[in-house]
Amino acid sequence: MLTTASTRTNNSASLHCQLVMRSVKEIFMKNIITITVVIMLTVTGCSFQRASLANRAQKELVGMKKIDLLSCAGVPHRQQQSDDLEFLTYTGGGDSVNVGVASATSPSTAIVTGKSKRRYCEATFILKNGIVQKVKYQGRTGGLLSKDEQCAFIIENCLTP
Repeated sequence: MLTTASTRTNNSASLHCQLVMRSVKEIFMKNIITITVVIMLTVTGCSFQRASLANRAQKELVGMKKIDLLSCAGVPHRQQQSDDLEFLTYTGGGDSVNVGVASATSPSTAIVTGKSKRRYCEATFILKNGIVQKVKYQGRTGGLLSKDEQCAFIIENCLTP
């Protein structure tokens, strides 16, 4: 009889440990998914801010003198003269975009898949008589909702906060 009671106690303790471990695993998996979503939203917020900055630059830098542009953006990577127009091209950015999807297949298993693309910007300033006339962006400059965000790295020192 003592053996049977002892066996019941061991089975009960074992069942209790299994339930506790399952609960811990479920909480852990839910937290990993939550943390992943929070990180992705935070990074996305920064992208929107940079996209807004790049958009502002296309308007606010028109009229800037060449010397001021060189002072804030530095020496361009390429420079071309055509008739009375001068083209100064800067390259910047280089962030990698990682898109990840996490899913729980069971309380103890999660699958995370992802893909990465390199984003960059070429910002060309078109000048006439040493004054910026237009700012154009090209390249893989941002995402669907953050167009031109990589260009902010080029022009951020040229704008007042």
